[in-house]
Amino acid sequence: MRIEDKIRKRLELELSRVSHAIEILKKEPRAEELEGLGDNTPLSEEVDAMVAVEDGELRSALLSRYLDRAAALDEARHRLDAGSYGICVACGKEISPKRLGAVPEALNCTRCQEEVEKLRHPEIHAHEWKRAEETFRERLAAEEPARKGDHGRGNVTP
Repeated sequence: MRIEDKIRKRLELELSRVSHAIEILKKEPRAEELEGLGDNTPLSEEVDAMVAVEDGELRSALLSRYLDRAAALDEARHRLDAGSYGICVACGKEISPKRLGAVPEALNCTRCQEEVEKLRHPEIHAHEWKRAEETFRERLAAEEPARKGDHGRGNVTP
């Protein structure tokens, strides 16, 4: 199998996982849709209203993140077709295969992404991002046996 085919397959797998998570979020009943199924005292109605607002905000934020990632993965497929996949949009250098393995939709090489993050989050330094990435990789490695046994069924975490 050619490397482009492997990359395309990975992008499509990630896009499928994200799309599945989006569909689950859209189908999951909202708190306000479950109204009337529990305690109806005035205090519980006030708490239910607060929970419904918080639930709606969390769902909206999560859905937004999934939709953004789906768009980024789709754009990565287009870059693959155009021959520009794996090239940093900021500096034009090759994005490391290790980075693309972790973030297949990456637009920037590690150096340029660190610069973007410094601008976006000036209070967080590059070494903290590296530590966060290491933690993320460790978590993925720990979850790998479970994912292999799951065969993709019911997995909503893209």
